[in-house]
Amino acid sequence: MADFTHAGGIVFRYDGENPRYLIINAKKNPHHWVLPKGHIDPGETIAEAALREVQEETGVKARIVKPIGVSQIQAASPSILVLFFLMEYLGEIGKSEDRQKRWCSFDEAMSLLSFQNARNLLFKAHKIVKEIYSLSD
Repeated sequence: MADFTHAGGIVFRYDGENPRYLIINAKKNPHHWVLPKGHIDPGETIAEAALREVQEETGVKARIVKPIGVSQIQAASPSILVLFFLMEYLGEIGKSEDRQKRWCSFDEAMSLLSFQNARNLLFKAHKIVKEIYSLSD
C-alpha cells in the first residue's frame, strides 16, 4: 500500500435532477480552484482525515461513498500523495476556514478546477455518481 500523506474528498449533492460538486479556492493561491484535501494526522485513518479535512476547509459534513483515486503532487518536497474519496453531502456545520467554496455543475467544475489531476478525478467521480443514480447526460 502506498504511503499516503494527505486525504481529500469529491463531495456531491443534488440540485433537482443534477449533481453539483464542491470546490474551494486554494489556500496558497486563491486564484486556483481545487478539491478539499489536507494532511493525515498521526493515529487517524485516511478516511477519517478526508472527512475531517472536508469539514474543516468547507464547513460541510459528508459521508464516504467509496475511494475514487490517487493524486501525486510533485511540486512539493517531499512529494504529496493524496487519496481522494467520493463523498455525499449531508449538511452544513457552519464554521470553516476562510476560503471561498462553490457548488458547481460538472461542466462548471471541470472548467474552474486549476489542475488536470483534479479534473481527472472529478471525471471519474461524475461517472460513478451517474451510475449510482442512473442518470443520463
